[in-house]
Amino acid sequence: MLQKIWLRLPIKRKIDTFTAVVVLIMLFSVGMALSMMHFSTAGYQEILEEDMACQDFMDAMNQEGLALHTYFTDETDNNREDLDAAIARAERSVSALPFDYERIGAERYARTWNIRNAYNQYKKERDLLLTSHAGVGGMLTSVYRLYDRQNYLETYARKLLQLTVEAGSDTYEEKLPVFQKLPFVLLNIMLILLFILFRVSGRMTEAIVRPVLKLSEDAVSIAKGNLDTPDIVVENEDELGSLADVFNRMKHATRDNIDTIVENHRVTELLQKEKLENIEMEKRLELNRLELLKSQINPHFLFNTLNMIGSMAELEDAETTEKMTESLASLFRYNLSTKEQIVPISSELRIAEDYMYLQKMRFGSRINYEVILPENQNIRIPSFTMQPLVENAIVHGLSKKETGGTVTIHVQWANASTVTIDIKDDGLGMPKEALTSLQEKLTKQSTAKIGIGLGNIYLRIKHLYQHGDLEIASEEGKGTTVTLTIPQNEEIPDDRKIQIGETEEKL
Repeated sequence: MLQKIWLRLPIKRKIDTFTAVVVLIMLFSVGMALSMMHFSTAGYQEILEEDMACQDFMDAMNQEGLALHTYFTDETDNNREDLDAAIARAERSVSALPFDYERIGAERYARTWNIRNAYNQYKKERDLLLTSHAGVGGMLTSVYRLYDRQNYLETYARKLLQLTVEAGSDTYEEKLPVFQKLPFVLLNIMLILLFILFRVSGRMTEAIVRPVLKLSEDAVSIAKGNLDTPDIVVENEDELGSLADVFNRMKHATRDNIDTIVENHRVTELLQKEKLENIEMEKRLELNRLELLKSQINPHFLFNTLNMIGSMAELEDAETTEKMTESLASLFRYNLSTKEQIVPISSELRIAEDYMYLQKMRFGSRINYEVILPENQNIRIPSFTMQPLVENAIVHGLSKKETGGTVTIHVQWANASTVTIDIKDDGLGMPKEALTSLQEKLTKQSTAKIGIGLGNIYLRIKHLYQHGDLEIASEEGKGTTVTLTIPQNEEIPDDRKIQIGETEEKL
């Protein structure tokens, strides 16, 4: 079931699926790494902080003891200031000791309580000794008792530090079995992820790379003249599957045409050998060959075929296919049946709208189309004008822009007798140098270097109208605007009414 769904997915969906799998694997890997890191370091930061607090308390008490000894030996203001600073640090370090029963446990909590209680007793005796001190000789007993309390506090602090280190060791021992299994777990996870990635990559290769390689190899074989290769079999029901079917049909048609030509040539040689051919038969054979070639490339044949496909789509209730076929048939009908040089603007807008419909089916929401018309739409313009300019806007302006854009046709009366038509896109635009070069070529009517579509329109407007014009404005990154100036009351002399085919011949 999943295999069938995968084969039916369009190429873009397949690529999106592969990209999504790769991104999910990467995100999962990063998440696993972060989780392992958090698991490995959880709890150690607190233990380190607690170790540092105990060590800081021990250092502070040691510093206070030295400061007391120095002060008792030499009672100067500087020594008193050093003693006060040492006392302040010791009091801060006592307050900084962890004292959360739930976090540090009963034994460490009791040891910390002993330290705080002993420090309070020590503090009272120290403060009393400092305030009543009149000479070291008379207070030796109190001083030695104070030193003894300092030793007790140091002993308590060492015990607390030992308990804190043991708690860290217990935490490490609890996680040690996990650490020992962690490499194997990570290895298994990586193998699973690699297996998934290789499976998806294999599906992508089967669905895209191999069909393309088959088409490429068969195309090289055909280029060498070998048309007897087996048909390309592609299980995909996407664009590549359709392409393979069309490629096989083209190969069969080409082979049939070559067989027909070879057979005709064989018949010709046979007729020549038997001397049964005459001039009239030669002419008929050549005419038959010409008609065969014409039937293969005749636009009327293609137009009729499109109408037939549209009818079949209508019978099969395929509205989108029917609409696309009708739009394409409308384009061919207009190209085949329009002989006039000047046509109503509604005809040109209608054929441009059919063309835009086909392009929207190709590009989707990337391409938008807008038409702004005046109230008075009694306007006539040269035929085959709008569609080529709209096509230029899409091909050169919007198709290469990742976000697409909008093609706008703005028709307005410049004055009572002249109409201006702006065909504008917000696509890639042109660099200033390229725009200047294009404008110079238009001015010099060097249309062979700027493309048959734009050159044809420019040449016809200049040929048909004395005051007609075509101008181009563009800015790189912002888009391009082609402005047509079409007089409405200017009569066109007969010698200016050349056929479109003649104009293309000049180009």
